[in-house]
Order: sequence, then structure tokens, then C-alpha cells
Amino acid sequence: MDAIKKKMQMLKLDKENALDRAEQAESDKKAAEDRSKQLEDEMRELEKKLRVTEDERDKVFEEFQTAEEKLLAAEETATKLEDDLVALQKKLKGTEDELDKYSEALKDAQEKLELAEKKATDIYRS
Repeated sequence: MDAIKKKMQMLKLDKENALDRAEQAESDKKAAEDRSKQLEDEMRELEKKLRVTEDERDKVFEEFQTAEEKLLAAEETATKLEDDLVALQKKLKGTEDELDKYSEALKDAQEKLELAEKKATDIYRS
């Protein structure tokens, strides 16, 4: 009879231990599920942030491409304007050279006119 009582006590202890382990396992399962939900929520947040960041990256890249196109257009315009400036400087130099030539011719003509007037005055007085 003692053996049966001992066996019953051992079975009762085993049952209590099994119940404790079951409760602990249930508690661990709940904690794992909570942690899993938390990680899933964090993952959704990170995915959302990733999408926003990718959208921002795409927008910045488009702005960069637009700015680069504008820069290339501005460089082309600057090159054309520099070429136009060189052409205008050459034209100005040619015009200045022509002006110098005409100024010299005018000076010579004025000197000849003065000589002619002087001769005419001398002839008129004589």
C-alpha cells in the first residue's frame, strides 16, 4: 500500500511538473507570438520606410537628371556665346582697322585740302 501511495505521489508530482512545464511552454509560446508580431510590425514599418526612401531616391535622381540636362544646355549656350563673342571681336578688330584706314585717308585728304586751299589763297593773292 505504501508503494501505491508513493507511486500516486510520484504521479501527482509528475502531473504538477507537467502542468508547470505546460504553463511555461504556453507562456513561452505567447511571448514568442508577441515577439513575432512585434517583429512583423517592425518589418512592415521598415518596408514602408524603404518604399518612401526609394521614392525619394527616384525623385532626387530625376531632379539630378533634369539638372544635368540643364547644365549641358547651359554649357552648349555658353560655348555658342563664346564663339559668337570671338566672331564679334574679330569683326570689331576688322572695323577698327578699317576705321584707322579711313581716319588716315581723311587725314591725308584734309592735309591735301589745306595745301590746295593754301595754294588757292596764294594764287588768289598774286
